[in-house]
Order: sequence, then structure tokens, then C-alpha cells
Amino acid sequence: MYVRLGDLEVPRILLGTSPFIGAGQFGARAWLYYARFVGKPEKVAEIIKYSVELGVRGVQVLAYDYIVEAVRRVVAETGEDLFVAGTVMPENPEESLELLSGIGCKIGLVHGALVSRRNIAEVKRQVKMIEGYGMKPGVALHSIPALKPVLEECPEIEVVMAPVNVKGIFMGDREESLRILEESDRFVIAKKVLGAGRIEPRTALKYVYSLPFVKSVAVGVASKEEARETFTIAFDILE
Repeated sequence: MYVRLGDLEVPRILLGTSPFIGAGQFGARAWLYYARFVGKPEKVAEIIKYSVELGVRGVQVLAYDYIVEAVRRVVAETGEDLFVAGTVMPENPEESLELLSGIGCKIGLVHGALVSRRNIAEVKRQVKMIEGYGMKPGVALHSIPALKPVLEECPEIEVVMAPVNVKGIFMGDREESLRILEESDRFVIAKKVLGAGRIEPRTALKYVYSLPFVKSVAVGVASKEEARETFTIAFDILE
């Protein structure tokens, strides 16, 4: 269940890590996730390891030290060579890339905050840094229309990670956003496919995997129960 990106084999399902930072899109649950996971690599590692046991072979890593440490522990414990796509933290890209390179990151993504602000000069600088670490360069998106001007200035970008889901949550104008992603002719990783828990997993995953331009999907889970339900469904659809 892999797809080619140049010389890489990328898993079609990745474990996302936004629950592990208590990201704001989770609403009231964000505080619960924050208390459960932030600064606690052992708690993060429990979810990653269980996901690996279910068959997940890739992680989309936000470059926080405790998340990177959790990945490192799971790799050491399981012996699995996990595929890592990592998002660079905008305030300290060098530190982020050092962390990510330490766990063999293959895809480096400029943070969506920079892309949304259309800070093209800084996006270009960080793309060059990512390439300097031997990673495939990409961008994460909060606002999909911001992609077009970035690609005009940075055609070397190979990967785009963007919100894609059946209800258009976090997507703005869904049809226009889908058109932009398809016409970008880039390797698209779909995120927020469950709409931060608002969409039932089978409906969500069946939809995103039906889109031919979506090559991989990153899904965050906050418990073993969520991992079992979500990834069992994903593998069922992929098979």
C-alpha cells in the first residue's frame, strides 16, 4: 500500500500528529489532548506503536522534540523503518530540520502559517533548507488558494499537504480547492480528512481515496480505540 514519489515509496496511510499538540481544530477536546500528550513522549509513543502494530508504516510528524522522541523510541523498540514526512516549525526551521533528520525524514513541509501569509521569500528560503537536508520539499496548507502563487515562485516544490474531506471542512470553497490541488500536478497528501472528528471514518476515507490526485492520507488519532477503528477501515478500503 505504497505510492511512488520519485525514488521514494510513500505509504498511502500516515499517522498524523496534530492531536499530540492539542491543535485548535479539535475544539473542546484540544485541552484534553494537550494535557494527555504535550511534553509526554511515552504517551505519544503508545499511540504510534499501536498504530504500527495495526500495520501503519508512516508518520506525518510535527517537529516538536517530544513527538520526534516518541518516533525514535518506537523505531528502536519495533525495528520498523517508519516513513517520516515532517512539518517544519516556522519560528526555528534549522532546529526542526535537525530533529527531523535524526529520524530519517524523507519529506520536509514548510508550515502552513508561512504559506497562508504568502511570505514567499521565507517559503523559498525554507524550501532550500529542506533540500539541503536531502528531503523532498513540500508545503503544508491552511488556505488552499495560497498554493498557486507559491508554486509560481517555487516550482521545485514536489509535495502539497492540504485539508481534503467530503464536507469541505477547513477547505473554503471545496470545489475550487479540489480544482487547485488537482491542477497543481503535485504529490498531494490529504489531511483533516475526518474534519477534526466531524465525519465518520468510513465515509471520510472512502471519499478521499476516491480522488485520483490524492496520493497519501494523514490521519491523527488520540487513542488506541480510534486507531483501531480508523486504520482498520483505511486498510479495508485500500485492499
